[in-house]
Amino acid sequence: MEEFSKTFVVGSKDTAKEMGSGDLDVLATPVMIAMVENTAKEYLHKELASEETSVGTVINAKHLRPSKVGANILVKVKVDSQETSKINFSFDVFDNEELVATGIHQRAVILTDVFLDKLALRK
Repeated sequence: MEEFSKTFVVGSKDTAKEMGSGDLDVLATPVMIAMVENTAKEYLHKELASEETSVGTVINAKHLRPSKVGANILVKVKVDSQETSKINFSFDVFDNEELVATGIHQRAVILTDVFLDKLALRK
């Protein structure tokens, strides 16, 4: 299956202490998850029609090791399967050559206007 990767740099606003998810100045798990989602979204973007986008529906991550501010983070996503509009990815996150996270992520392909119309109907 196809693989796609993207590089990020851990900034001072990306820490657990700054995000409120922990007390330390290390890469926050919610930021790492956003990096994974962004990488998968970017991969799918080139495959979608202009009226389509994708939204994250499932993520299961094991954050194995800390990363410091300034670290170069490489996120690799691989399409494992597709079921109608849902695309299932596996992912690995590296700090230099060291594996720091792994897991699965699912995205659903949606029609942007239909999705936003459903949101507008909710009170």
